[in-house]
Amino acid sequence: MSSQSVHVAAAVIENNKGEVLLALRPKDKHQGGLWEFPGGKVEVLESVKDALVRELKEELGITVSCSSPLIRIHHTYPDKSVLLDVWRVTAFGGEPRGCEGQEVRWVAREDLRYYDFPAANRPIVSAAILPDNYLITGQFETHEAFFERLQAAFEAGIKLTQFRAPWLEPRDYRCLAAKAAKLSRASGGRLLLKGDVALLTEVWVDGLHLTSGQLHKLYETGWRYQGDKLLAASCHSIEELFQAVQVGCGFVTLSPVRETASHPGVEPLGVEHAAKLTDMAILPVYWLGGMGEGDEYEAKSAGAQGVAGISCYW
Repeated sequence: MSSQSVHVAAAVIENNKGEVLLALRPKDKHQGGLWEFPGGKVEVLESVKDALVRELKEELGITVSCSSPLIRIHHTYPDKSVLLDVWRVTAFGGEPRGCEGQEVRWVAREDLRYYDFPAANRPIVSAAILPDNYLITGQFETHEAFFERLQAAFEAGIKLTQFRAPWLEPRDYRCLAAKAAKLSRASGGRLLLKGDVALLTEVWVDGLHLTSGQLHKLYETGWRYQGDKLLAASCHSIEELFQAVQVGCGFVTLSPVRETASHPGVEPLGVEHAAKLTDMAILPVYWLGGMGEGDEYEAKSAGAQGVAGISCYW
């Protein structure tokens, strides 16, 4: 069977309730009967943004007024290859409706994981759910100081946190982690831990962030996570981005994008190379290393989910 390549503009459309709009693919179309993020084919000599505006007007009867890049996904089906250029739409005119007879539905962001999508859409689900920033905890002198900083971060809007404290004894780390996870959930966020993959079986654990060393070992053994908790990994190369997909990660950090005081002497990827690696990734990527809150726009414009960091959020 001959393979064809299709460039598609798709939209994660959000309303002021924090819901995302889905459309049901007609039974007679490719991947029919599955839910999708609205959009359509980019025509020859047409920009992605123009295609998105046109498709959403034709399919849903809405006029896009505010949009930004979210993620680009390359995916190969048995009969075709697809490049999904996905944009987040946060403002529009009109009331969405199925102009072509398709069912459309507003879905709570966290409920997206329960819907059946074409395989190429799965990383988009992750990108739609994940926030723009990822806090990695830094140094603290006392337990009280740790929880004060953590609470301040949550009050500032942080929804995704990695609890990193390699200087702690395992027992102390676990004790603090359990309390921090409870505090994070109370703020509507999720806390990822560092440690063995066995932590993913713990009821109170929201997820795990793998080191690149862990990632290598798990990949070599053929291990793959298929649960519903968050699994992330630290990546520094295209090989590690591939490995992260194979072991079942939902997202990764890519570092160091710029020079950083925490890793002196380590050659940074640079923004241009980080952008190329991000474009080749098929899962959400947070840029890490020498990044600040002011770099979120640059990272997202290059296709990253956003920015991860210690100093900029801790």
